[in-house]
Amino acid sequence: LSFLNTRVFSKNWHKLITIFFYLTLVNLVILAVFGIYAAFAIMQILTVTGTILALSAANFVYFKRHFKPAGYYLVAWSVLLIGAILFIMKDYEFIPYNNFTIYLLQIASAIEVMLLSFALADKINFFKKENEVAQAQALNASLENQKLIREQNIVLEKKVKERTEELETTNSTLNITLTNLKDTQSQLVDSEKMAALGQLTAGIAHEINNPINFVTSNIKPLELDINDLKEIITRYEEIDFDGDVKAQVEEIEAFKKQIDLGFVNNEISSLLSGISEGAKRTAEIIRSLRNFSRVDETDMKPIDLNEGLQSTLVLVKNNMPDNLTVIRELGNLPKVECQPGKINQVFMNLVSNAIQAIKTKEEQREEEFLTIKSWYVDQQVKISIKDSGIGMTEETKHRIFEPFFTTKDIGEGTGLGLSIVFSIIEKHKGQIDVISKVGEGTEFIITLNVNPE
Repeated sequence: LSFLNTRVFSKNWHKLITIFFYLTLVNLVILAVFGIYAAFAIMQILTVTGTILALSAANFVYFKRHFKPAGYYLVAWSVLLIGAILFIMKDYEFIPYNNFTIYLLQIASAIEVMLLSFALADKINFFKKENEVAQAQALNASLENQKLIREQNIVLEKKVKERTEELETTNSTLNITLTNLKDTQSQLVDSEKMAALGQLTAGIAHEINNPINFVTSNIKPLELDINDLKEIITRYEEIDFDGDVKAQVEEIEAFKKQIDLGFVNNEISSLLSGISEGAKRTAEIIRSLRNFSRVDETDMKPIDLNEGLQSTLVLVKNNMPDNLTVIRELGNLPKVECQPGKINQVFMNLVSNAIQAIKTKEEQREEEFLTIKSWYVDQQVKISIKDSGIGMTEETKHRIFEPFFTTKDIGEGTGLGLSIVFSIIEKHKGQIDVISKVGEGTEFIITLNVNPE
């Protein structure tokens, strides 16, 4: 009654439910004292009837009076009604009588209690919002008081007007300087993007060229094989049935042996398989590129981070040395609310840096490793990008996210890559950690909330 607030929204429903409540109490007393079968049957009828009454009252209060807690109440009692019906069906042997159906009513009641707890939480939020409104009103009152104080200080403000004008002039100069710095930073960031784009384009051109060459190299032999098959068909079509058919068939059979028809059939299957594989590889590269076609996109969207990691590895494959083995340990991740293009930019930068760190090692091992891991824990998704490259000193590790700091040779980098990575993760309310040891490699661990709100 308190959840539905029937005393206010519908007095008739309030009276009806109150009468039903007392009838239920009376039946409970009869059942407890006498324990007769009729009382038990009446209890079942009262249970179903009470559920229907509660649903009807909740439906009226929610849809007619637009009282939000009644919505939770309506769902909760719907669950209980289903449980009650199944419970009664068990007693009349419409459904099996087992350990589960015995406790159907209790299970439904437990779910109902859980849903009603949501309604209670909604009420708490309602009171919280009322408190926030009160605080806002108090704040407005405080602002009004401040306004009165400002009006009283007009005389004092006139005395400091000259000093204020000087400060405004200085502030204007500082704003111009700040604007210039932001423009310069924007140009440098664009320069970093263009450098990465140029490197990526060269790799993609090579990656796409390989499967296309594979397809084109298979077309000519496939054409020759098809011509042989067409020749056989043509000879069969040209058989003169008025002449010596057997001799003509034997001539065709001889031609089949000459071209080795079995080999031709197998070669066609092999060539078609190769063309299919090349087409699939090209499609995979194009699909990966699609993830990087929205680098400047600012909308937050739920995406699969594993897909972004896989696409990154496809696009940088051409830059990987021959002795590099990629280990993928990608867990089952929920979709993460983020800016897809920006997060893919982070992956591209970190993976490219890892490959570069391995390639610049003076002493190359027979097998180097790039390990990509992802896992989900405590409403957070974690991504690990680990290389077996040259590693970093403690001093370098503490400075890598500083703008313009780079360990590369002059002209090979702007020093903004990891600074941009840090900025993107920070804007997503995430975290990036670095583990590194000289000569053993570096690991970057990215932590992102599934819902950054």
